[in-house]
Amino acid sequence: MKSVDRIDINKKRAIPPATKLILMIAVIIGLLLHTCWKKTQGDNLQISDIQLSNITHVSLDISFTIASRASVELEKSFMIEIYTTSGELLANKLTRLTIPPKTRKRYIKVLQKFNMPLNNPDDIGDFKVYIYK
Repeated sequence: MKSVDRIDINKKRAIPPATKLILMIAVIIGLLLHTCWKKTQGDNLQISDIQLSNITHVSLDISFTIASRASVELEKSFMIEIYTTSGELLANKLTRLTIPPKTRKRYIKVLQKFNMPLNNPDDIGDFKVYIYK
């Protein structure tokens, strides 16, 4: 009769130190590459041609152009802020956009919630659109 030795599945075996070292180095390199990629993502986007239009007492439209030099599709959050001539925050909006790779696209957003009433369109002083991190 043949005797078959079975592997004891309950016995714990240690992971070899060389395997642990290789995995640790791979994790560290992966984290470094990820942080470098995250840092350069903002450099791949350019926001330009910011304009206000259709200004009423209760809403306004803001249009801007985003140019992407990245080779992958990016999904980013953008903060839109409108200030009065006295420097007070009139309105702000956080919006999330999906930007196709290597394109230049125009976006229009409507701001309807003001922090204070807008009596005169000339009261608008400064406006900003930037990547929200």
